[in-house]
Amino acid sequence: PAMLETLEGMFAFALFDTQANELFIARDHAGIKPLYYAITPKGLLFASELKALAAVADEAEIDLTPDPIALQEYVSFLWSPSERTPVKGIKKLRPGHFMQATRNQAGGQGGRVGIKMTRWWQGAQNHPAPDAPRTPQGLAQLWDEVVAEQCTADVPAGAFLSGGIDSSAIVASMVRTGHTPPHTYCIAFKGQGMAAEGFDNDEHYAKLMADYAKVPLHILHLDVAESLSQLPQLAWQLDEPTADAAPLLVTAIARQARADGLKLLMSGTGGDDVLTGYRRHQSARLRQILGPFGGTAGGLAARLAPLAPGNLRRRLDRLSGLLGGTDEAFLLHAFLTNSQPDAAQLVKAPNQSEWGAELRATIAESREADLIERLLRAELAGFLPDHNLNYADKAGMAAGIEIRVPFTDRRLMAYLARIPSAQKMRGFNTKAFFKAGMVGHIPDEILTRQKTGFGAPLRTWLQHEGRALIAPIMENPNPALFNGAQVQSLWQRTQRNEIDGAYTVLAVAMIHWWFEALGTALKTHQNAA
Repeated sequence: PAMLETLEGMFAFALFDTQANELFIARDHAGIKPLYYAITPKGLLFASELKALAAVADEAEIDLTPDPIALQEYVSFLWSPSERTPVKGIKKLRPGHFMQATRNQAGGQGGRVGIKMTRWWQGAQNHPAPDAPRTPQGLAQLWDEVVAEQCTADVPAGAFLSGGIDSSAIVASMVRTGHTPPHTYCIAFKGQGMAAEGFDNDEHYAKLMADYAKVPLHILHLDVAESLSQLPQLAWQLDEPTADAAPLLVTAIARQARADGLKLLMSGTGGDDVLTGYRRHQSARLRQILGPFGGTAGGLAARLAPLAPGNLRRRLDRLSGLLGGTDEAFLLHAFLTNSQPDAAQLVKAPNQSEWGAELRATIAESREADLIERLLRAELAGFLPDHNLNYADKAGMAAGIEIRVPFTDRRLMAYLARIPSAQKMRGFNTKAFFKAGMVGHIPDEILTRQKTGFGAPLRTWLQHEGRALIAPIMENPNPALFNGAQVQSLWQRTQRNEIDGAYTVLAVAMIHWWFEALGTALKTHQNAA
């Protein structure tokens, strides 16, 4: 176990000690690489993909019945912030944990296997920080060291280049450190609804950065409707029913990179999570400023929301729920698409106290920190590993592409944990400390660019091209998974534009498609056997 503190980068591995007769399984600190396991009457099984365990479910006696708590979490968060997966018998080894398994002659948990689970990564704030000066220039120097090290490989590294700050910083550093990417990639969508749903034109900024850094840029023009029609296949590919269109973009880029002869891409995933890049971080700042008047401001936002146009209305609705209540309630609400009671109406679960338990425990652990720092720690416990890193790894590997994520470097994370949140964010200016270090390395137009989403206009698609694909699921929901009347009501109210239910609808559909694919896979394995 002690060696884990000396490792840097991504890993999920197992070692068998033949003398001690013990199996040692470990996963990296951030959860960059996945690892699933099943404890059964016949013993312990583990794999890097849930699909591999499902393939031997009958023989190994793995329980593949739906886990209702996990399904509630997928509806609430759009990902499951815990060890849970869609089925009861398969779990995720949590980031920063290791497992020791021994043969248990007396039986017990796992039948013939004794299991001990240990958390080895106690958070960036407890990890030794590098000696780099705690200035924007010191961060820029450390950043170059991290990127150069992550570019070390026996093949050349390409890069994602959306024209955002994170991907631009990676490309700039690759060039500065002598690792100029032979290819960079950007997505440009053809279709309606992009601007109305908060998506910007990445093409302009990507070209700006590519010209600035003098690197080749490939712009992939995707059709919105055609891309989103691939969601049913995506659900199974990701091993979990992640309700987000962003993996489709990663998939398209990874396939093109593989066709161009690449095996490795550098990604800005994690930048928002460690540098303060999301609107919820701005909401935390507003909450700090308003203090006891937050509840009043939240009530005002709720009253203004029905009068506002689409995208602004959605943000006012969300803001109204973030400003009132306790800090603990805010920190949980910041990650929610649906509250637990609303999710419970769609998916019945016997023990509501287990819902979001791990995320709530992380929030409880951080009471000594300020609100923004607490939010950043919660990002690393749930949204980053169980959403962003999960889909990036699965989508990349499905095309034979390894995706490396420099922003999750442990030294960088430890360094940033020592930077006060008031410096990470200047007022409402997210990533202020990092931006200051990137002056002169990235065009000013990119440094001052507003945050934009990485995805596709799902709401517009559901109202038009995607309706025929989604409607049968929502109008006749699977009774083994959902409360039918509540799902039908959700669909009807979303279609009438009474609520902003698009991502909840997608969560229901992804769960449906995931279990449909599981059934197909099981039949295939049984027929083969």
